[in-house]
Amino acid sequence: MIGGPLLLIAAPLAAAIVTFLLRRFRTAAALIAALVPLALAVLALSAGESLGEPQDILGRRIALSGGDRIGLAFLFVASAAIFVGVWRSSPGWSYYPLVLLMLGALAAALIVRPPLNEIYPSFVYSALFLAIAAALAVFPLQGGRPGITGGALRFITLMSLALPALLMADWSLSQLGQSPDSPELKQATTSLVALGFALLLAVVPFHTWLPTVAREAPPLSTAFILNVLLGAAVLLLADVLDGIRLIGGEPATLELLRGAGLLMAGVGGLLAWAQADFGRLLGYAALADMGAILFGVGLASSAGLAAAFVTLIVRSIGIGLMAMGRTLARERLGDDSFATLSGLVWRLPWAALAIVAGGLSLAGLPPLAGFAGRWGLVQAAGSLDPRAAAVFLLASASVALGVLRGLREMLHARDSDAASPPNERRSEALLILAALALCVLIGLFPGALTPLVREFTAAYAFAGG
Repeated sequence: MIGGPLLLIAAPLAAAIVTFLLRRFRTAAALIAALVPLALAVLALSAGESLGEPQDILGRRIALSGGDRIGLAFLFVASAAIFVGVWRSSPGWSYYPLVLLMLGALAAALIVRPPLNEIYPSFVYSALFLAIAAALAVFPLQGGRPGITGGALRFITLMSLALPALLMADWSLSQLGQSPDSPELKQATTSLVALGFALLLAVVPFHTWLPTVAREAPPLSTAFILNVLLGAAVLLLADVLDGIRLIGGEPATLELLRGAGLLMAGVGGLLAWAQADFGRLLGYAALADMGAILFGVGLASSAGLAAAFVTLIVRSIGIGLMAMGRTLARERLGDDSFATLSGLVWRLPWAALAIVAGGLSLAGLPPLAGFAGRWGLVQAAGSLDPRAAAVFLLASASVALGVLRGLREMLHARDSDAASPPNERRSEALLILAALALCVLIGLFPGALTPLVREFTAAYAFAGG
């Protein structure tokens, strides 16, 4: 009987098979796809001790740490929310099986552990499972549309390059166990780990797939990649920093993380305001947001890691809102460029509201959810270097300015807009209203996340946990 932490891998895989068999019954498949990860999230939060009992399978240890338990619960909830949003669109029969397979692979990346007798924890299987998830992601990103392959191709190319870097880092780490005093091996290991995660997390200059994917791919598929796949990569980075003190305990490594975060926030902020469509705007906003997360992790403090984790949670709400609005706009109008969405407020008011509220939440404006993470990060960064805090504030202003530029176009009414009634279904409006209510509630009462954030940060010794 399958139980313990292995259930978190097996259940999404089983659900993928069931949704494939029910591919002709879209509502039933969507219901199963949403309920399975939601149930796993509840199980991870409420039955942590039973799930934490390790299992040994084929020489590998399947174990769930406290930080990964909270992180996986977030990934499962984010996945369930995306599946609910996809239900009202037309993703194709393969969407749910493929994405559930991805979810199982990402869970495996976080809970497959090395044997206990290893001096330095190996992450070779984590890298392999992440690569599998990235390979599966190509299909929902391409969306079955012939000729639109630029974003998916860039994505899989850079994700594939991350795998050999991480595998070589793992080999170097095993050699370091035999020669612990070798400075060359230490330098090589740190450099390879940094390269691998730079590719995984779209650190500048490896960010070029972000705006292209956000522009070309189906919006909800983009949301899954940005929220769940990159979220799993961030959690794996925290595990590596915590498990390998050679890397996480080095001031140079933490300084590199903070520098990468500032560079990402600076580039994202520099380019976000000038975009002419909401897809590319989302890509650069997500780049700046990921920079904020990396900077928070690089602070190696409980406050910094807490701000990073809160940002990881609340960005999913903003990205999800934008994805729902952009999905409706694309289905009705075929595009989400500012010019195409002229008069959208009068034609699709709920879609316009979702796009604007999601974008402003990503910018970190109160009283939306994104403010909770951004303000905590600005405070943590300001205590180290006020100039870093200024970079994040300017990036927020740039994203907000880009959203307001798009809003100006959406408010530009034409004669035909007044004559045509809004073309939105009640179920779509209810989904957007529910997501918007959650966004505002977390923005007004961010303390609701405090227990989860405290438990998450306490699990990581490198951040003072």
